[in-house]
Amino acid sequence: MSPQSDILETDPSVEVCTLEEGELAISPKHVDHIDDEDDNDSKKKSFVPIGDIFCYCKPTPINGPADLCRRTWTWLKINRPQILSGITVALAQVPEAVSFSFVAGVDPAVGLQSAWIMGICTSLFGGRPGMVAGATGAVAVVLTTLIKEHGVGYMFYAIMLAGLLQMLFGLLKLGSIVRLIPHPVMVGFCNGLGIVIGVAQFNIFKEDKLYGEHDASDGHRNLSAMFGAFGPFTDQSKQWVDTKMGLWMTFIIFVTLATYMIFAKFKLHFIPGSLAGIIVGTLAEWFIVRPIGAYTNTVSDLASVNGSFPSPIWFDSQYNSDIPPFNFETLGIVLPTAITAGSIGLLESLLTLNIIDELTNTKGAPNREAFGQGLGQFLSGFFGGMGGCTTIGQSLMNIHSGGFTRLSSSVAACFMLLIILVVGPLIDKIPVASLAGVMFIVTYYTIEWSSGAIFFASMLPEKIRKRYGWDSKIKRSDVFVMLIVVAVTLIFDLAIAVAVGVLVACIVFAWDAGTKLHLDRMVKSDGELVVYTITGPVFFGSVQPLMDLFPDAAADPKKVEVFLEDAEIFDWSGMVAIKALHERFDRVGAEVRFRSLTVGSKRLMMKSQKLWEEVKVVEPENLDFEEDPRITPHMQGENREG
Repeated sequence: MSPQSDILETDPSVEVCTLEEGELAISPKHVDHIDDEDDNDSKKKSFVPIGDIFCYCKPTPINGPADLCRRTWTWLKINRPQILSGITVALAQVPEAVSFSFVAGVDPAVGLQSAWIMGICTSLFGGRPGMVAGATGAVAVVLTTLIKEHGVGYMFYAIMLAGLLQMLFGLLKLGSIVRLIPHPVMVGFCNGLGIVIGVAQFNIFKEDKLYGEHDASDGHRNLSAMFGAFGPFTDQSKQWVDTKMGLWMTFIIFVTLATYMIFAKFKLHFIPGSLAGIIVGTLAEWFIVRPIGAYTNTVSDLASVNGSFPSPIWFDSQYNSDIPPFNFETLGIVLPTAITAGSIGLLESLLTLNIIDELTNTKGAPNREAFGQGLGQFLSGFFGGMGGCTTIGQSLMNIHSGGFTRLSSSVAACFMLLIILVVGPLIDKIPVASLAGVMFIVTYYTIEWSSGAIFFASMLPEKIRKRYGWDSKIKRSDVFVMLIVVAVTLIFDLAIAVAVGVLVACIVFAWDAGTKLHLDRMVKSDGELVVYTITGPVFFGSVQPLMDLFPDAAADPKKVEVFLEDAEIFDWSGMVAIKALHERFDRVGAEVRFRSLTVGSKRLMMKSQKLWEEVKVVEPENLDFEEDPRITPHMQGENREG
């Protein structure tokens, strides 16, 4: 069951239907302002997508204050999960945005501004409703060297240029490249991401620059080093909090988790369980922990979340003196960083889009998402932000909290801005342990736990699998790819892991496909003609196996027919293999002809026919082998059709 239906199934006041392209819609069952003269037409008009802010005007104009109030109440009731989920996501984004600001070595306000700018742009213009964007570690680590060596002004240019490149990527409709990512890579990505998110929460138990004095001379936290995912356990520059605080933090985490589990078990959907966990965790901090003389770190211990509405960097007194002139020298400095940041951001965003597509059983638009991400990047740099991409953890939190529309992610962005401008003092009171508890929930839902059973089943011998009924075995090469992605994620980062996983999967596929060739050999009764039939793909990975399948040409008759009706030539290597076969037989004085090329193979050969002028290719319609008993029936049938 999808998260949407799970949230809505318990609300008897709404009726759910499915529109085109998997878009969910609702209709209030007791809306009395609909004209009943044409029941079917009225019902059709009353269906409005969940999260549609313009449903106030549907299906009829507003008739007075009472009608407005009634429609407002209905709209709030319908969209309650979307609004509350967005608020929850915004709260969880605060500590991460601050943390990633320290990663890059900029003021925390830079990360907070990026969170809402990226969020609102991708929500309104992106291609995946419910997906949340903001400042991320993957982009932050790319910016550290540029900021250290050239200053924050160059970072703004790099982020704007990355945004332009991403928008160009979307306009050129290159988003479909994500289809090349195989399922084992996706599973490894989810498992590695879940581990990274979970381990990262142990940072709250360390006394580091987030909670101590921030060194202005070197504000960069090193997340790009090897095994950076295990930073909470390997970073010797930080020390663990004292035992008393650690125990109370653990208590707050368990209170948050218990609250979420209670809400999930009893299907209490009036507010998301994760938001309820944050509220109860905060109450536990201020009404249980503090009164007895203890305390845990709160959001205010990270940094102040108060700020102002941003202005363009050239008019911002904080940055205008740091902005360099934009010329070819500046472009040369920022271009490598822009390309890297844009590529990593797109990769993580499109992968997350695929994951949410599976969770919601709907289809996102990769090209539109790339454009929305690029617009957010550009405006983020324009207004003094550090850019970012899809925040995977918060996106999954939004989905599992019932937020699967653009309204939920828009509320998250708007509430983040509200936090910066107005409600910062209230948010400062939230214990970070409670936010960590919510992220542990995200960790649980991110990891593909079923892949563990698949792994063990694939590693066990067949006898043991049959004895215990473990019938979930997959190819061991797929398990290998999944483990590689998880390992590289933990050693380096997600972007490198996905690239390595796709590369290994392609190599494995090319190797396997290259072994699928089959060669049949038949000699005519008079011994003057030998007929070969090649079955399978002919490409760079199968050229050598193909050449090895042919016997010694000198021992064959001097007339050779090679049928390619069940083979497909895919690339230059495959065409060269055909020419090599011709030359092999030609050297021993044999006449070889290639017959029954498929349409695709013939088209490929014809486009470069000058390279193969000496190769004799016979059209199917010129064949006449019906009287030869050594030619298989399927050949005769296809030759007749030619």
